[in-house]
Amino acid sequence: MVRAAGVSSQVTPALRPAPWWLRVFFLVNVAQDFAIGISGALSPARALIPLKGLSPLNTRFVSALYLGGGVVILLAVFVRYAVDARIALYAFLVINVLVLVMTSVYWQEFTVDGTPWLWMTTYIVNPLLTPLILATLGFRVAAEPGRHRLTLLFHAQAIVFGGAGILLTLAPEAAVGIWPWTLTPLLSRVYGSFFLAFAVGALLAAHERRRAALRPFLVGSLALLVCTLAASLAHLDRFHEGPSRLLWFAAHVIGVAIFAIAMATLSRGARPRGSPVVAEP
Repeated sequence: MVRAAGVSSQVTPALRPAPWWLRVFFLVNVAQDFAIGISGALSPARALIPLKGLSPLNTRFVSALYLGGGVVILLAVFVRYAVDARIALYAFLVINVLVLVMTSVYWQEFTVDGTPWLWMTTYIVNPLLTPLILATLGFRVAAEPGRHRLTLLFHAQAIVFGGAGILLTLAPEAAVGIWPWTLTPLLSRVYGSFFLAFAVGALLAAHERRRAALRPFLVGSLALLVCTLAASLAHLDRFHEGPSRLLWFAAHVIGVAIFAIAMATLSRGARPRGSPVVAEP
C-alpha cells in the first residue's frame, strides 16, 4: 500500500478483507431502506413507514432520504477491504440513533396503526450492533488520513448539511417557518436526522484519501440530491412562493452538478492535493 507524502504516521486500520457478516448486515438494512424508499416514491399512500397522514411530497422526500442512505450502504456491501466501509458505518450509526430517539419522543405518531415491530427491532438492534462492529474492526481512524482534492467539497457538505440538520432537529419550530413547503416539527426532526448523518459522513470523507472508501459516500450523496430533487419537482404545487423555493432548487441543481463532477474526478483517479497518488493497495 502506498502511503501519501506528508500524512501522519499514526496507526491506521489494517487492510483486512471485509468479512461476510458485515456484508450480510449491510444487505439486511439495504433491503429495508430500499423497501421504504421505493414504496414511498412509487405510491406515497402505501409507503412502508409507520408515520401516517403525510402529504405526498413529504412522503416522497422521506423516501428520497432513505434511498440516498441506502445507496451508501449498498455500495459499502461491495468494498474489498473492511476499512473502506468505515464512513458508511459511522453515518449509519448516527441516523439509527437519531431515528430511534425521534420514534421514542413521538411514540404516539409512530404507533397510529399499532406498534411497528419491524421498525422498532431495526432501530433498537442497529444502534447496539454498529458500535460493536466498529470496535471489532478497529475503525477509530481513517486507513489513509489526510487532505485530498475533494476535501473542500466534503467540508462544504458537512457545513451545509450539519447546519440544516442542527436547525431542523434542535429548532423545528423555526425550521418549519422557513422551509419551502409545509412541514411539521416531527418531520423537521426526521429530516434533520438524515442531514446530520450525511454531515458526519462528509466530515470523515474530508480526511480519508482512499478512493474505495470515498466512493460509496460520494455516490450516495449524489443519489440523495437527485432523489430529493425528483421528489421536489414532482410536487412543485406544494412549494410556497418566495425566495426559499428558488434557493432550494438552485442549491439542488448546483449540488448535483458539483457532485457529478466530483464523481468523474474520483473515477479518473485524479491526484489529491499534496500527494503523488491517492492511497490505494
